Amino acid sequence: MKDKITGIKQDKNAPKSNHKDLSVSFDDIKIQDPRVAEFCNKTTEPSPHAILLTCLQRNFGLGDVQINYEINRTKNKKNEFTMTVGKHTAKVLCKNKREGKQLASQAILQILHPHIKTWGSLLRLYGNNSIKTSKEKKLEEQEITVLQSKAAINQPNYAILDKLKEEMLKLAEKNKSVMSRGTFVPPSDVDLPSSSGSNLNNVEL
Repeated sequence: MKDKITGIKQDKNAPKSNHKDLSVSFDDIKIQDPRVAEFCNKTTEPSPHAILLTCLQRNFGLGDVQINYEINRTKNKKNEFTMTVGKHTAKVLCKNKREGKQLASQAILQILHPHIKTWGSLLRLYGNNSIKTSKEKKLEEQEITVLQSKAAINQPNYAILDKLKEEMLKLAEKNKSVMSRGTFVPPSDVDLPSSSGSNLNNVEL
């Protein structure tokens, strides 16, 4: 992914530089970084506006949230793009409406996820790898259909049972990978947020 963002192939044998280029990794890129849309385009990840729509659809149902757009010319002859999502409004300066829509989407996403700081974290929630593609779902459905056809009359469908066992093992392995390793107890003088920034039910739209 770093190669696609920078356009320069990384030499594995080259000595590591002490200088860290913040543009080479989504985990180093802030949510409101103006280069996000460009980097997403280079890596075939969804644009900021597409990420915002996915976020709203998953948490509220897209038709339940009104999104309004407006672009005006400022006194300094610059374009000011305004996006309103529910009760939240973001205003950004931009070259054109297309750029403004992406920048404003980033600003709204930051408002909705105040405890998330990098674009990489948002991609884990709403990016390409966060959901199965329609092609993958279709292949799974076809596989189940084939297994069902192997059933014998008045006998257990062992093919389906084996598939179920396989999926349960996958689920168990997944749950094991995210198993809690203990309880974090913060210092008494530190106030932590009472809710997760990724739970939009705690955000008033």
